[in-house]
Amino acid sequence: MTESLRDQWQRFAALPSGQRFKQRYRKQREKPAGMLRKVVIIAVGLALVVIGLAMLVLPGPGLLVIIMGAALIAEESLVAARALDRIDLWISRRIARWRERRAQKAGGSR
Repeated sequence: MTESLRDQWQRFAALPSGQRFKQRYRKQREKPAGMLRKVVIIAVGLALVVIGLAMLVLPGPGLLVIIMGAALIAEESLVAARALDRIDLWISRRIARWRERRAQKAGGSR
């Protein structure tokens, strides 16, 4: 954790949509790590996902906690990284369409 969380986020967000989680997975693979670290990270990720699911009906930022847990799992699992990249790409496309429609409505109402 030599670099700040903000720097990590900026580098992550700068990567193209649909490749962010796979790139992070590959970067984690370059670091020497033992099996215990991998198991602990996946266990913490799963715990966050479960806690986030509970927070969907209880007070708290459930969706945010689920995303954080899934991102932790994706650091250690290529399958999870690919799935999150597909979701990221799908969401990015939806947001782009929404912005396009909003711009058309704003331009047409003048």
